Amino acid sequence: MTTTTLDTADKGPAQYGALAVLIHWLIFFAVIALFASMNYAHGLEKTDPLRRTLYDWHKAVGTAVLGLAVLRILWIKIHGAPDLVPSPRITEVIARISHGLLYLLLLAVPITGLGMTLFSGRGVDLLGIPPLAKNDAIAGALHAAHEPLFLLTAIVVLIHVIGALWHQYFRHDATLGRMVPWLRGK
Repeated sequence: MTTTTLDTADKGPAQYGALAVLIHWLIFFAVIALFASMNYAHGLEKTDPLRRTLYDWHKAVGTAVLGLAVLRILWIKIHGAPDLVPSPRITEVIARISHGLLYLLLLAVPITGLGMTLFSGRGVDLLGIPPLAKNDAIAGALHAAHEPLFLLTAIVVLIHVIGALWHQYFRHDATLGRMVPWLRGK
């Protein structure tokens, strides 16, 4: 019988499995790397070869994040997610909204970036993805959406982290241990 968050067998598992945890942290660190690399690249001269290299890696890692996000969403749809630890109703509502928004943004940001690249007449060279027919209108619209969506993602991630830390250090419940294996059982 699967361990449950609550003492009822019809509820979801108490924690995420190893693959779900791995995907979560791969996405987390990839998003940090994407943000850091672009901030650094924007400070370089346009002729600096490192700038082009960083953009190439940014496109490849962003595309990988899209694949990982799809995999994570499918995994949760198939295997389920742990039930929320019982909390005040407003906390549960915030958790559900922020998780849903985070999944949506983990799709939207890479889709806008990939689309912007492909419709700009460039491919994702490191992954062998060729460009689409150049369309400046579509590329421009996707470019206009990409950065604001990423900034919204950063805000939602910050809310997510604050919520996880709140559960760990103020509520003292098992929420954070679901994604941080060494905290399980503490």
